[in-house]
Formats: sequence, structure tokens, C-alpha cells
Amino acid sequence: MKEDGSSSAVSPGEGRDIGHVRAVQRAARIMTALTEHPYPLGIVELAKFVRLSPGSVHRLLATLVSVGWVEQNSRTSKYRLGMGAVGIGSVALVTNPVVQDSRTHLSRVAQWSGHDAVLSTLVGGKTVQLARSAGVNTELIEFEPGHPQPAHAMADGKLLLAYLPDDEVADAVGVEELRRFTPNTITDLDQMRREFEEIRARGYAVDNFERFDTGRGIAVPVVDSGGRPLAAMMCLGKLDPAQDAELVQQLQSVAREMSDRLNATGDLPSSSFEPTQSAVRTDPDRD
Repeated sequence: MKEDGSSSAVSPGEGRDIGHVRAVQRAARIMTALTEHPYPLGIVELAKFVRLSPGSVHRLLATLVSVGWVEQNSRTSKYRLGMGAVGIGSVALVTNPVVQDSRTHLSRVAQWSGHDAVLSTLVGGKTVQLARSAGVNTELIEFEPGHPQPAHAMADGKLLLAYLPDDEVADAVGVEELRRFTPNTITDLDQMRREFEEIRARGYAVDNFERFDTGRGIAVPVVDSGGRPLAAMMCLGKLDPAQDAELVQQLQSVAREMSDRLNATGDLPSSSFEPTQSAVRTDPDRD
């Protein structure tokens, strides 16, 4: 009993709701892990990535397979995203107002800078490019929507990671060893955290040839109605460091205009409801 005489016990119905929410969170973690890794994963691998027991992962996978969001290879028994998830993602790319509205703004950045302009989001420890406008000086990889890139080695990824709570950062980049792509790639977590502090202080992120030897990126946030980064707008290419300040100013202006436009039409998402992922490490692995 509480001091006011009311009961603090959880009712049977509330207990089921809590269990259902936990199951959804765990299923989402499995879907995120499969998105981060383009190759099929076995149950033991998945269990390590999502920090659950293999038994729990197996039961959740059975449900995800039954609804078509996950598929299992009949020869290797490993799992990958299913056609149901592919369909949902494809529809979202062509109907989501943030992605659609970004195309005009990215085109302006690409025309002004001469380099590629990209809109991306964070999925676990990877970034996924949602839209891209090519500049006249494009010399990097061709645009592949949905192709995951390592967040720790690119400006857009570092930007979005920098604004996550510490526990979510640990879940995103602390499970696997950070891979080195160039001599400039940051692979030390303490150094990465110091990098995040600098990003938050200045409001934008830079990668200095950390992913590609041939190019670098600068990224600014596109914020939601609560002021939290919703996506990253990035300019990517052989950027002249002497023009960084001017490019940041241009990117911030365009990103702010995009947020204002979406807000005016009612299409700007709100961050008022932000489920925490702190339970990833603190919740016991109970069924």
C-alpha cells in the first residue's frame, strides 16, 4: 500500500500490458539488428547483438517469421529481413512526407555546393540513406537507398549518435568492435564520446576522410517538433575545408527551412513520446 492508502500493486491486466510492451521492444531490437547487418544471422549471433537469451530470440523470431517480417534460409537456418518488412520500408520511402519533402531541399544543396546532398536516419549503429541528390562533382559511390553505412565513421552517423542518451549509444556502437576504414577512423569509444561532446557544442558533425579516402562529409540535424534530431542532412564529397563554415551555414539554413515547412503542414513528427532503451541492459531476460 502507498502512504495515501492506494494500492501500488500491478493489476493482472497491467502486468500483461507490460509484458506485451517488453515483447514489442525486444522484437524491435531483433528487427534493428537484422537491418544493421546485411548478411543473414543465426540465433546465437542475434542473441549477442540484442542481449537476450537464444531461447527468447528463437521464440520472438517464430512470431516475426509468421507475420512475414523475417525469413529463414532453409539451408543455413539463418535469418534475414522478410518480404513483409521490405514492402513496409518501400512504401514508407515513397509516402513519408519527411523523405518526400527532403528531395527539393537536397537538390538545392547539391546545386549550390556541387557535391552530393543526403538525408539519412539512424538504425542501431548504422546510418541508412533515405534520399540523395547528386552534385556535378560527384565521384563517390552511387546512391543505394537502404544500404547501411557505419555510423561511427560518417558525419551523419556521428551527428545522430551524438544526441542519443548514453545507454543508447552503448547499445548502438558498444556491442561490436568499431571497424577502422581509413587511418582517420575513430575506433576508441572514449575518443568518440569526446567527439560527440564537440558535435553537440557546435551543432554539426564532420568526418575527415574517416569512411572514404576520397571524400569527407558535413552533416547538420533536421529537428522534429521537440527540437530533437529527426534525420541528418549531409553534404558528401571532396569538400574543401576552407569552405566548411559557409557550407555549414547553408546546410543549417536549408535544414531549418525544411523543418519549418513540415511543421506548417502538420507533417513534422513529435518527440514527445520517446520510449527509452535503458531496459536493454537493466531488464532481466525473463519471459
